[in-house]
Amino acid sequence: MKKVLPFLVFLLVFSACAPVGISISKNSPQKKFGDDAHYFLALQAADRGDEAEAQRLFKISRKKSNSLIAKRSAEALTLLGSVSDRIESAQFLAENYTDENSLVTACQELFNHSEYAKIISLTDGISLADSKNELIKLRLLSLAQKRDSRFDSEFFKWYVSRPLSSEHLESYATYIALLNEKNKNIEAESEKFQKDLNKRSLLESQLAPDYKEKPYSESDSAQNSIVPEGGFDPLFEALSEAENPEKTIMEFRIAVFHRSYKLTIDQIDKIFQIYKNRGEEVDSQILSDIGKSTLYGTKDYFTSARKFDTLAKELPREKAYFAHFYAARLYDKAGRYPRQTVSRFRSALESTDDAPQFDNCLWYLLNFQLRTSTDDIISTLTEYGSRINDPEYFDDFFESLSILLLSSHRWQDFYKVWKTTNSNFSDYTQGKYAYISGRLIEEGLAQGDEGLKTRQTVEAYTQVLNSNSSLYYKVCAMERLNVTDKALIESYLLKKNAKGAENASGNAESPDASQLLKGYEEFGFPQRVYSEWFANRNNLSIQDAIDASSFLSRCAEASKDNSYNVQSLRIAARRFESTEGKIPRELLERNFPQFYKSIIDKAAKEFEVPDYLMYALVRSESFFDAGATSKAGANGLTQLMEATADDEARKLKLGDNYDIFAPETNVRMGCHYLSSLISRTDENNELLALYAYNAGLTNVRNWVKRFRSDWSTTGKASYQPAGISMDLFLESLPFAETREYGRKVIAAAAMYAYLYDEKLPCETVREIMY
Repeated sequence: MKKVLPFLVFLLVFSACAPVGISISKNSPQKKFGDDAHYFLALQAADRGDEAEAQRLFKISRKKSNSLIAKRSAEALTLLGSVSDRIESAQFLAENYTDENSLVTACQELFNHSEYAKIISLTDGISLADSKNELIKLRLLSLAQKRDSRFDSEFFKWYVSRPLSSEHLESYATYIALLNEKNKNIEAESEKFQKDLNKRSLLESQLAPDYKEKPYSESDSAQNSIVPEGGFDPLFEALSEAENPEKTIMEFRIAVFHRSYKLTIDQIDKIFQIYKNRGEEVDSQILSDIGKSTLYGTKDYFTSARKFDTLAKELPREKAYFAHFYAARLYDKAGRYPRQTVSRFRSALESTDDAPQFDNCLWYLLNFQLRTSTDDIISTLTEYGSRINDPEYFDDFFESLSILLLSSHRWQDFYKVWKTTNSNFSDYTQGKYAYISGRLIEEGLAQGDEGLKTRQTVEAYTQVLNSNSSLYYKVCAMERLNVTDKALIESYLLKKNAKGAENASGNAESPDASQLLKGYEEFGFPQRVYSEWFANRNNLSIQDAIDASSFLSRCAEASKDNSYNVQSLRIAARRFESTEGKIPRELLERNFPQFYKSIIDKAAKEFEVPDYLMYALVRSESFFDAGATSKAGANGLTQLMEATADDEARKLKLGDNYDIFAPETNVRMGCHYLSSLISRTDENNELLALYAYNAGLTNVRNWVKRFRSDWSTTGKASYQPAGISMDLFLESLPFAETREYGRKVIAAAAMYAYLYDEKLPCETVREIMY
């Protein structure tokens, strides 16, 4: 029996999810899937180690299955059979499938078998500016192996036209090897030339002593010349300089990539001179690298900024962007030059039509103004906010702005940002600013527009509920409006507005992709489901996501492999976030599952913590990944630090040999810890306890003390326990992680209580917050 190939090892069938265990259809999977079944039967054959049978079935599938399954079969065949079989399969894949992923797969296999000429032929039409870096790397390495003269120019163009990647760095050694080889050849040719010249001089001196006084003439017969026709390779000249310009530029880029700015800043003048000598404009990527090198390598920010001002005048508009942009950042770092900083950022904004460049520059300008003037922020947003291309890119800025405006009591300005700047907000930020603006008007902190305060607050909350905002702001808006009608609640929770003509799932749904997923389920290949769903998620329906998520959770229960639970939740969460239009309730349930139900219910009951709060905590902390470990060292389902776990183990008398990753142990300790935090907060406040779970009880107590003092200066009625209302308290917390944690847990708790305890979202929010 042949050894199972590494590519196919991960296709092993878990017995708990084998076809017999999951298929309840009277018809066998083979009959149900027809010709498509050949692919899945081939996977089973590979699992048994029967490579010949797998190859035979994959070939049938490649010919008869639906387009996607046929493509998967074609991919599998590139790793089966003899060398000639694999080469033929790779050639077939490249010639019959036009997408770059297939071409990369084919070229990788062809490269493994040294089929460099075929790779070059297949990749002749690719773009060095836009194609996948892996594909370009395979082409260039093939050109190098064939000593193709195109290698040098294409390699250099690739290196200077795009952001550097791992593929660039991996292939640079090949460039250097070829350069050294070429240099050795040139050195050898030079040495031979010198020897021949010496012999000629000696011979001529012997034949005609007075010849020494005769200068060598270029008109001497060509047949006596040692110089090759066309002259020496240009690299010959580089030998005398111990470098060549292309190599210098590329090594400059590599040093910038590794942030060796103290080295690169001394190379900038040389880089400019190289381009001047070549009679070419400096490439945009090089200008960007020069800007980074100066920004992080110079000690004289002001003088450097002035140099970039001069450079901007010499460059065409689209490249002047980089000069303006880095001049602005240098003036900022120099300090005391706010006018110049803003002016140069604005010049950069007017110098580019590139969407990412525009957004990046505007983001820096707005963040600079966070340190200078909120009035200027509003002015900038009014002027440029509607031109934002990627709204999500600015979410962190609007989060920082929110904290600034609330903490400085600029409540009316908060309302202005939302209502009058006409900014292109993301769905999240739109909901956030609408809800908080409504609360500020309701509390009498912001005046809003003319008209009744109640009407304006209702309009703000209603806008949140009818938008694609986050669940947190939706359940908070339901609480403020006291939404109790179940049909209305369902409509708010299970419907998202379309953003345009193109639906959220991207392209049209693909029956082929759906069939492939169902096949993995029917034939018992759960380990293939998540990666396949993710690869084709834009072409799969909501029901496909629900089915895949449900299947994986069943496999987790049957096989005791928790990784399937995590994959199940990831599918549901991604699909829920990307869906527009009506959302099935089942997808909401899959997004808020009750994994480890018996363990969590038992711990919640033992320590008198609401079960929905514990489910929300576990989902928010670890996404139900029992083996999760954070960068800070928190472990398990409830993400306990070792010191906290040791303390809880002592209190619960678990002994010293407890397993922090064991679900029952971890949940029990986490639940007891949360219960103790609730008892140690003012008025046994669950929300303060959750903040303490995330940020520490000392921090929370300090925040409460500070907010009570700060709120007392407003002359407004004081709320318990923090002086300010708990939703505005959350929005004003100094730790971004804790703010987001509070939002996630509250929203999840409201969903768990609604889905499984028939508790209205407004009731859950009220219990936790007030």
